[in-house]
Amino acid sequence: MEFREVEQEDFPQKKKKLLATTETGIIYISRIPPFMSVKRIRQIFSQYGEVGRVFLQPDDKHTQVKSKKSRLFTEGWVEFEDKKLAKRVALSLNNTQVGGKRRSRWFDEIWNVKYLPKFKWVHLNERLAYEQAVHAQRMRVEITQAKKEANFYVQNVEKRQKLEKLQKQGKLEEEPREWEFRQRVPEEGIVAKKRTLSKHKFAKKQKKSKLVHKNRTSSKSVAAKKSFLKSIFSGGGSLSS
Repeated sequence: MEFREVEQEDFPQKKKKLLATTETGIIYISRIPPFMSVKRIRQIFSQYGEVGRVFLQPDDKHTQVKSKKSRLFTEGWVEFEDKKLAKRVALSLNNTQVGGKRRSRWFDEIWNVKYLPKFKWVHLNERLAYEQAVHAQRMRVEITQAKKEANFYVQNVEKRQKLEKLQKQGKLEEEPREWEFRQRVPEEGIVAKKRTLSKHKFAKKQKKSKLVHKNRTSSKSVAAKKSFLKSIFSGGGSLSS
């Protein structure tokens, strides 16, 4: 989608050359009053000084609307030829009433304006190009997913049609499906099962502890016998000498 072709107003070449020689300033409008057009934005901000380029971001939910009068925008950028003027306009208009004629639909709307230091129009073009690339990538992914789902559905339909055709010809007998049902174990059974498991675990633990105690006792008796024999043989050797 080329946003610049529809929502951005260009201006004469003389003004473009003038903007190239002077340091411009850009203000950001975080909310555009409903149904306010680029032309109306330019008229309002031109009262405070020379305005260059104007860009309004269209609302994605209303991009299909053909009438310009009923078009909605979410945010906008306005370029002033003088950076100092852009700062003054942003400070003076921020959080103020749009005003104008009382019968105007935007009379009670509030401006939310901010000056963007060190921000150039080329930065805005880069952002728009990035958003368009992201949007195109998202659309490609969605289209691929939709194709996969459609192919899966078509394959299942064709498979079902072939099976029905075989069944009609008698080449395929439909096998009866066996249903299995498991009865839910009552709460008493669950408690009894847990008790049985705990008893088994306790008995296993006791058996293990007895085995360990037996091994320790046998190892102690073997050590005592060895020390006793050692003392006898060592004592016998001293008596013979």
